[in-house]
Amino acid sequence: MLDAAMFAEPLRQLVAALGTGVLAPGNPAETIRAAADAVDAARRGSTAATEAVRTHWEGSGAAAAVDATGRVQQSMGMLTDDADDFARLVESAGGKVQSASTRLLGLVDSLERRARAFGSELFTPAGLLTMLPVAAGHLGRGLEIVARTRADLRSDTDAMAALGRRIAPASVTTTSDPATAERLSVSPVSGGVPITLPDGSVAYAPNERAAKAVRAALSQRGVPYLWGGTTPAGFDCSGFTRWAYRQAGLDLPRLAQDQDTAGIRVSQAQLQPGDLAVWSGHVAMYIGNDQMIEAGDPVGVSPVRTTNLDQTFEGFFRPR
Repeated sequence: MLDAAMFAEPLRQLVAALGTGVLAPGNPAETIRAAADAVDAARRGSTAATEAVRTHWEGSGAAAAVDATGRVQQSMGMLTDDADDFARLVESAGGKVQSASTRLLGLVDSLERRARAFGSELFTPAGLLTMLPVAAGHLGRGLEIVARTRADLRSDTDAMAALGRRIAPASVTTTSDPATAERLSVSPVSGGVPITLPDGSVAYAPNERAAKAVRAALSQRGVPYLWGGTTPAGFDCSGFTRWAYRQAGLDLPRLAQDQDTAGIRVSQAQLQPGDLAVWSGHVAMYIGNDQMIEAGDPVGVSPVRTTNLDQTFEGFFRPR
C-alpha cells in the first residue's frame, strides 16, 4: 500500500548503513581503558619495588636493575598514554557517527511530515510533481551528511594508523604472505617511477603515466567535496579520479561504477600506484604503501579498504 513513509525509505537505508554510533558495553574503548588501568597499577607497583631496591641494595648490580626497571616503567607509561589516546579516538568516531545518525533521522522526520501534509492529494499527479523534488533534495542532503562524516572519520582512522605505527613500527612488522609483503614493500621495482607520499615514504609507480596521475591526485589534497564536481574548485569521487588521469593524458568514464571499464582487474596483492578501487557508487585511487586517496570533505589519504557504507565493491582495476 502506498503511503507517505515510502518517500523516506532511501534515507532510512542511509541510517541503517551508517549505524547509530552508540558504543555498547564492552566496546573497544572501554576494554582498552580497563587494560590501561591494569598496566598503570602494575607500573605503580614496580615504582614501589624500585624504591625498595634503592634502599636495600647497592653496587653496580643494583644500578643496572634500577636502570632496567626505569626503562620498563617508561614503556608502561607510554603504553598507558597510547591506550588512552586510542580509546578517545574510538569514542570520537562513535560520537561523529551518532551525530550524523541524528541528523539523518531529522531528515526522515522532516520528509515524512512534508509528505503527510499533502493528505489524500499526495499520490495525485500534482502531489507527486511537488513531492518528488522535495524527496530528492532531502536525499541529497542525507548523502552530503554521510560524505562529510566519512571524511571526518578519516582523520580518526589516520590518527589510529599513526598510533599503531608508533606502537608497532613498520620496521619490525612481518608478514607470512609473500604477495602481501611484496605489495607493501617500498623497495624500488624494475623500471618503477618513484613517488614521495605524504607520510614521507616512497612508492614506485609502474610507469610515468600512473606516476603523473598519482602526483596530480596528491596535489589536490584539501580540496572540498562538491556533488558533481570535476575541477579543483571541488570534486566528487569520480570527478576527482577522472581529473587526475586527465592530467596524465588518459580520459576515464565520468561515473564511478563505469571507471572499471577503462582498465583490467587486478587483485589486492597486485596493486600498484595509480590503480583504482571501485564500488557501485564510489571510486578511489591507490597511491602505494597500502594507502589510497579519494574525494571526501576534503580530498584526503586513507588506508586501503574494500568497504564503503552499503555499496558493492566491484574490485581493483588498472586503467589503460
